Order: sequence, then structure tokens, then C-alpha cells
Amino acid sequence: MSELRQSLSRNKSMSISLIVTMTVSLLLAALGLLILAQSDRTEKYYGDRLQLQVDLCTRNSPSANCIGGLTTKDQQAAIEEALRENPQVKSFEERTPKEQYERSRVLYSQSDTGKKLLETLSPRSFPSTYFVTLNDPEKFDSVESQLSGMEGVGRVSSIKELLGPLFTFLDNLRNGALAISALLVVAAILQVSNTIRMTAYARRREIGIMRLVGASSWHIQLPFVLESMLAALISAALAAGGLAAFMQFVVYGYLRDTLSTTTTWVGWQDAFTVMGETTVLAVLLAMVPTLLLTRKYLDV
Repeated sequence: MSELRQSLSRNKSMSISLIVTMTVSLLLAALGLLILAQSDRTEKYYGDRLQLQVDLCTRNSPSANCIGGLTTKDQQAAIEEALRENPQVKSFEERTPKEQYERSRVLYSQSDTGKKLLETLSPRSFPSTYFVTLNDPEKFDSVESQLSGMEGVGRVSSIKELLGPLFTFLDNLRNGALAISALLVVAAILQVSNTIRMTAYARRREIGIMRLVGASSWHIQLPFVLESMLAALISAALAAGGLAAFMQFVVYGYLRDTLSTTTTWVGWQDAFTVMGETTVLAVLLAMVPTLLLTRKYLDV
């Protein structure tokens, strides 16, 4: 510990620059993992990206196909038969008004405004809906046009068209964060290498004496390992703090209130999982190069 204190006092600027580099790379990696978790949540909420959403008529549907009001059983049977016979349809599933209501409760309960709106809704406020998975996502026009003209169909919408830009944005944002993080990880490894080389040079006399008196390899390496470990833990803690601030001010302070009805958003449990993963990454990022490079520069 005495040698660790001396090493840190000699290399304050190097240690600070290493911590800053690792913190930024870990924070970007954490944001990339959090965005990946959000993308998975959105996909699970909306289901397969290749779906069409077919809403049946309710009592208040404005569609010209809903003049008779609520979709009848005969009309619903005709819609299901059309779906089964269409060669572009891979599969379909029905979601009842009660199921629609329960899913909406998950969305609206994320914000105070949504909770108030939920008080005015009931299962009768939602239509029965078919989610249709297509064989080819680019060939939805024929299915959409066929269903749009059938009696009892209130609306047909392509989830791919509606959510395509959202998924593209999330994918690009995640890939960008992870790419920049990878570059900074390389910079951090180079920084660790440079720090070890400079420290080994500054302590060359002490290391030589330790070799002559028979000090073990681990005894010589340990101060370097502890220094890298300390930098990694401090960087992981700072990155976790940055991620917590992002969750508090961006996710809970804005997204859950403003866009609560769009999808289900990541929560603190997801953030804590990502913090644990980035901490493991920080330890590996510090330990692996240190153990390899100390053998090279210290010749132990």
C-alpha cells in the first residue's frame, strides 16, 4: 500500500487521464447496453416488426366500414378466413379488448398524466385487434388493401412503417455509442500501457533491488495491479453515477412522462444490471492489460 501511494503521487496526471478515459468509455458502453435493453423492450411490446395491425370496429369507429357499429361475429369470421387464405400472411393472432386494456395499463401507469387518463378508460374503449405477421415485410400492400375494404375493419396500419424509424434510430444510436466506446477502450488500454511503462521506469532502481533480494514476481507486480484496479473501480463508479443521472433526468424526468404511451421504458433494474456489467468490463479492462504488460516491462 505504501508503494501504491508513492506510485499514485508520482503519476497523478497519468492516473487522472486514465480514469477520465476509462470513465467516458464505460459510460458510452453503458448507454449502448441500456439502449440495447430499450430496443429489446420495444420489440417485445410491439411484437414482430413484420406485423400489420388490424383494428376491428367499435361502437364509435369513424371508418366507413363500421356503419353498423361493433364488428359482428360473421364479419370477424370473414376477416379471419381472408387472413388464413392470403398467401402473404405467415400467421396472425387476436388480442381482445381486455388484453389491449391491460397492455395500455402498463404504458399509461408510467406517468401521472397517463394514470389520470387510464381512469377514463375501460376494456370497452379498445377494439379487438389482429396482429398479422407477413412472409415478406416489403409486400404488405396487398394484404392491407384487401383488409381495408372489408366490413367490420376499422383500421389497418403497418407497424413496420410506424416503428421503422424508431428502431433505426435506436440501432444507430446504440451502434454509435458502442463504436465510440470501443475506440476509447483502445485508448484506455494504451493509457494503461503507457502508465505502467512510465512507472516501471521511475521505479527501476527499487525493482532492481527487489529482484536482488529475491522478491516474488507477484510482490513486484502487485502495486501496479492495485493501481489499475483502483482506477478501474473509480471509473466504474463515475460511469455508474453518469448512468444514474441519465436515468433520473432523461428516462424518468422526460421520456416516461412525455412518451409514456409509445412503449415501455427501461427502469432502475435495467440500469443496475448495466452498471454491474460495466463494472466487470472495467475490471477486465484494467486487469488483463496490466497482468500482461507488467511481465513485459518489469521482466518478472
